[in-house]
Amino acid sequence: MENSINLVTIYVMGKKHSVPGDLTIMKAMEYAGHQFRRGSGCRGGFCGACATIYRTKGSFKLQGALACQKIVENGMYIAQIPFTPAEKKTYDIGEVRPDDSAFLEYYPEITRCLA
Repeated sequence: MENSINLVTIYVMGKKHSVPGDLTIMKAMEYAGHQFRRGSGCRGGFCGACATIYRTKGSFKLQGALACQKIVENGMYIAQIPFTPAEKKTYDIGEVRPDDSAFLEYYPEITRCLA
């Protein structure tokens, strides 16, 4: 049984990298040595912090995707979009009920989290 990795070529902010073709954009960027200090968020696809624009080889059309969800393609040109953090909820901790419904009230996006 052959244990070979299908490498593809991607360009991150203009720099060429060879990465495994079954990785998401985010994992491919990390494979290439990029460290996420911002723009990595939940890594589950619901926060939107990893918004990325890309175009594929031979196409002029810019496309958008979440880097944690989109699988890389050979010849893909990638650029991260500067992000704005999600709206921060404000509340008085002394007035919050200590039960599950409080989490859903202030952070409804957790129902979409798979982890």
